[in-house]
Amino acid sequence: MHSKNKTTVERLIMDLFSEGNIVYVIDTSGLILLESNFKRDNPVFTAIWEEIEDMIRQGCFVTIDFVEQEINDYQGKEDFLKKWVRKWKKLFVVETDAASFSAAIPIINEEHNTGFLNARKQAEGKEEADPYLIGYCKAHNCTLIASESRTKNNKIPAVAERNGVRCIDISDFLIERGLRMERKK
Repeated sequence: MHSKNKTTVERLIMDLFSEGNIVYVIDTSGLILLESNFKRDNPVFTAIWEEIEDMIRQGCFVTIDFVEQEINDYQGKEDFLKKWVRKWKKLFVVETDAASFSAAIPIINEEHNTGFLNARKQAEGKEEADPYLIGYCKAHNCTLIASESRTKNNKIPAVAERNGVRCIDISDFLIERGLRMERKK
């Protein structure tokens, strides 16, 4: 991310903190669930995507550069998320900063042998987003959105909780934002 854009996004986030607003940081799993269950081109779900895109404009719905890389590395047929992330990148993707890296190091050390870190990625020398997402949320007091099991100790929700980071899933997010479908009367 260019320094100018980073400064703008960081300034928006700092303004939001001072106003007491929640900043949501979404994981790859959350983005995939949104795309697969709430298709952007389905008029039934237009309000969800409009809400998210408004929140992006306000600086209170972001992801980190590691998640962007995971989306871009996807080799499958579905390319909606790649295009959507590219479209919103300037306002949506934040650079993982020094404070986030510092917060992620103890998480990586603690979770090294728990199965939290992807062994294949480690063997290939690739970084993965999860510890940095939690580190970013911890360093910047954000709420993490992830759609992983809440019952397994080596998944994002449990690791986030152990590190004092609030983690919710897409359903919780939709409820918090007051988004719901209503029947015609």
